[in-house]
Amino acid sequence: MLVLQVDTKGTMPLRILSFIILLLAFQVRAEQPSMSDYTTCAVYHRMLASSFKRERNLQILAELEMEKMDTLISRAKAAGIEEYGEELVEELFQDEWNAALSDMTDQINRSYKNVPRLKYRYKDRCAALVQ
Repeated sequence: MLVLQVDTKGTMPLRILSFIILLLAFQVRAEQPSMSDYTTCAVYHRMLASSFKRERNLQILAELEMEKMDTLISRAKAAGIEEYGEELVEELFQDEWNAALSDMTDQINRSYKNVPRLKYRYKDRCAALVQ
């Protein structure tokens, strides 16, 4: 329950404004992508790159996907430093990477011919993180 006191000296609007600013700051922080979000999308782009290299021999597209992957890895590690500190970020990043890679490998039944299955799950969410 929220209880508001009436302040006859005119500071009530200032308190309400401060409260609103705190809520907005919390909301902005809550919407920022995590290390896990970036890492998952980096793995997704790695899977796409591997698919282009193996199945379609489209080296140019593979290189573009690798660039996206590199960008997302950098962002993942930066977010990890903010979330967990510099001492833990490499180990936690590697754990996240391995988990995401294993999960996506299972989703495609260990066949790069099935990589289009990943697009339905990750394409839109990851496109927002690369820009």
